Amino acid sequence: MQQLIQTLMSGILVGGLYGVFSSGLTLIFGITRVINFAHGDFVTLGMFGAVLLFTSLGINPLISIIPVAIGTFIIGALIYSVIIRRTLVVKGITAIDAQHGQLVLTLAVSILISNSLLMLFGPSSRSVSGFLGHSYNIAGIYLSEARLVSFIVAVVLFLLLYLALQRTLYGKAIRATVDDRDMASMVGINPNRVFLLSFSVGTMLTGIAGCVLAMYYPVTPTTGQQFLVIAFVTVVMGGLGDIVGAFVAGIVVGIIQQLTAVYVAIDLQNAGLFVAFVLILVFRPQGILSRKRVGI
Repeated sequence: MQQLIQTLMSGILVGGLYGVFSSGLTLIFGITRVINFAHGDFVTLGMFGAVLLFTSLGINPLISIIPVAIGTFIIGALIYSVIIRRTLVVKGITAIDAQHGQLVLTLAVSILISNSLLMLFGPSSRSVSGFLGHSYNIAGIYLSEARLVSFIVAVVLFLLLYLALQRTLYGKAIRATVDDRDMASMVGINPNRVFLLSFSVGTMLTGIAGCVLAMYYPVTPTTGQQFLVIAFVTVVMGGLGDIVGAFVAGIVVGIIQQLTAVYVAIDLQNAGLFVAFVLILVFRPQGILSRKRVGI
């Protein structure tokens, strides 16, 4: 029983970060309908940001959240303005054709980011060593300090995002744009500005998740590829465009991974995840919470 509780707690702690960067992906998709294949590389950028600031300047990874957030927000804004926006304003093509273009372009961005990092830093893994390296023993259950802190950061980020979507003019503008883009334009909302801000915020959330993840997970230029798969599985399990569903599904994914790793085989942890993914698609294709709209 103690091993089961230990496994569940480990899954919940790591699942919090899965929920955050998956919330960023579902925020982008729910509003702009852009399927972003470069999303995992934004995790990598956040991780490299934390590692470089820590090893070069000795900056605490938790403080690095601020420059990483600013940097990834700007990167997201540039990618949207220079690349993604062009696919949304092309006339005479269907939405499906536009998404095909977005898939290719975001895949190209992903390749560009990973290869640029590979040229700059090489293939070796890097990590933030010696930071929050303690563990707490609570009734025989060991909790890693780094994972515990990262989970707290993840919960705070999710609550801030949720409140922003529910209680601010930004959130109201998003809901209005998702409901009816033309009607939103008639009442003074600029849909392109909403898309730009949403894409940038989604990218920023992912970068922050990477920054925090670097406290206990080594990074290489291709690390983001595995998190891209996890993010897509999580978003589908949570329900496309559902922020709350994505966060809850992230925790479920973390638990499934840990249970499979401990009770089956560590090399098969993602196999267990995909089995659960298929079952969700068969029995609850609308998502585990049956929510259908962004932030609601």
